[in-house]
Order: sequence, then structure tokens, then C-alpha cells
Amino acid sequence: MILLIIVLFNIVVAKFLKSLRKAAEDLSVAAKMREQELIADNEMLDRLNQMKNEFFLNMNHDFKTPLNVISTSVFNVIDMCDFEIDTKVIKEVMGNAQSEIMRMARMVDSAMKHSTLYESHEDMMPLDIAELLREGAETYRALLERQGNRLILNIPETLPPILGSTDILLHVLSNVLSNANRYTRNGDIMISADVEIIKNEMEEESQVLMVKTSDTGTGIAPEILPDIFRRGVSDAGTGLGLSICKSAIEAHGGKIGVESVPGEGTTVWFTIPVYDKEQEEKDGK
Repeated sequence: MILLIIVLFNIVVAKFLKSLRKAAEDLSVAAKMREQELIADNEMLDRLNQMKNEFFLNMNHDFKTPLNVISTSVFNVIDMCDFEIDTKVIKEVMGNAQSEIMRMARMVDSAMKHSTLYESHEDMMPLDIAELLREGAETYRALLERQGNRLILNIPETLPPILGSTDILLHVLSNVLSNANRYTRNGDIMISADVEIIKNEMEEESQVLMVKTSDTGTGIAPEILPDIFRRGVSDAGTGLGLSICKSAIEAHGGKIGVESVPGEGTTVWFTIPVYDKEQEEKDGK
């Protein structure tokens, strides 16, 4: 009888110990899962923090150029007040300042919606790129001329439309012109645009708009040229401008590149597909 009690006791103890081991294993598995969840949460927080920092760096960079245009426009009007006042010129200068103020307002609105300018395709529509380039360039003419630079436009009267966002493309243009102006003194800054035919890997042809901004400035150092579109790469400034431009042009389905010779100047080029309404309607079906 005692032997039977001992056997039963051992069985109960064994089952109890087995239950304890299983409970311990379950707790261990739960702890590991929780640890993995915490690691994943921390990684997500790190990514969100990085995205936030990049967003505000981009906003800070993009605010500087329109603020410079506004400041230059107001300064020019102040200068005019000391001499004979030309109402037409004053209206034009202050109109440029007003355009930049409204663009900054749209940027702030985009920030309040917690989205970066380049992540949304909702505002893309068929655009008259020739008009956009001419009007955008004229906005910055006074800023360029203050450094003795001459703005030259080689843009046809008409070009095929492209599908894009006016604000995004004006950002690209302002960044490129700002860079050209920073490295050029008493020189030429030229914007040209034309349509080119390209072929894909299947040898199929398509039309793209090619836009080039060339300057006669100091050029880009050869050692940083291969990485010039990487964030933070620059021999002056923040190293954000061309990185932002690359994201913007790629969002439009295009490509961007830079050619530069030290001491002779730099050319920044980008392409955007010509808008094909018929193809869009076919894709929509």
C-alpha cells in the first residue's frame, strides 16, 4: 500500500513538474516574443524619427530659396524708392515675392497634413512645361542678377505636355538655379528644354522632355561628383538639394544627372515622360 502511494505521489509530482516546465517554456516563448516586439517597435520608432528628421531637413532647405527671392524682391523695391519709381517694375517684383509666399503657404499646408511634398501623386496633372519653366525662371532672375549672372532661356514656345505637379517641379527648378547661382559669379546660367526620343530595353521608342540647366561657375569637385545625389554629399551647403531633386524627378517617372568640369561649369539635366493621354486611358481601362 505504501509502495502504491509512493508511485502515485511520484506520478503526481512528475505531472506537476512537467506542467511547471511547460509553463516556464511558455513564459520563455512569450518573453522572447515580447522582446522581438519591443525590438520591432524600437526599429519602427527609429525609422519614424529618421523620417521626421529628414522631413524637417527638407522643409528647412526648401524654405530658404523662396525666402531669398522674397528678400531680394523687397530689397529691390526699397532701392527703387530712393529713385524714380517705376510702377510696372514694382508690380512685377512684388508679384514674384507674392508667388513665393503662396508657394511657401502650400508647403506649410503639406506639412500640416503630415506628408512630404514628394510622396503624393494626387496633385499631378497635365502641365504646360514650357510656360512653367519660363515663369519659374523669371521669378529668380533678380536673384541671379544680384550676383552679376545673366539668365538665358532656350525654351521653345510650345512643348508637349507632361504629367506632373507644378509645386514639385518649381522646387526642382529653384534648387537647381540656387545651386548654379551659388557657384557662379558674373557668368551665364542657361535653361534649355526640348523633346528627345529614347528607347527602352525592348527597343521601344518613347518621348521624354529633356531639361538642362547649365552654368559657367566653378564646377563640382571630381571626388564627390559620383555621389552628388546622395543625401549629405556636398562641398558646400547642406547636401540636400540634389537629393530632393532626385526624389522629385523619380516621382515623375523621370531621370536626373549632372555633368561638371572644375573651373568651367556644371550642367544638371533631367527627363520627364511626355504625357500620353491615349495611353493613360488604355491603362485606366
